[in-house]
Amino acid sequence: MKQFELPYFGKVDVENITEEQEYLNVKFQERELILMWFAELEIEEGYLQNAKNILADLDKFNENCLNHIQQEFVNSQDKTILEFLEYHLEELPTELSKIIGVSTLESEKIERLLNALKLKNISFHDYDIVADYVIDEEVSDQILAIGINNNGEKNIAWES
Repeated sequence: MKQFELPYFGKVDVENITEEQEYLNVKFQERELILMWFAELEIEEGYLQNAKNILADLDKFNENCLNHIQQEFVNSQDKTILEFLEYHLEELPTELSKIIGVSTLESEKIERLLNALKLKNISFHDYDIVADYVIDEEVSDQILAIGINNNGEKNIAWES
């Protein structure tokens, strides 16, 4: 499948991606969301369906990802999200004071940072679709990236 139609991107020809399709800015929840197309290989049906579902309802996709982040946050085996949030508290407490407020309880600060995560980018790679979440992009370049494979399975990584 070399050509297909996607919301926002329009007709996509994997072998001839236009400049506008590589980095596409769209309005999402009163802010800018960047859609990036990096996939160059033959697109499998599962991948294409995931991409269509995501782009057809960005609000639902965002809600599902935030729910996944919440579930993984309480996961006692993987501490990626907790470590991401603790890093921000330790390294940028003054810069993030508008978000964390005056609370002295670290658990409240962590919860506020967790609730402040915003979807910044969705990138379409050869094998994964990645949603990038940030706390405040003007303060920190650290990202929680949710990778989604063809089966819809998600994994979370901390990137910068």
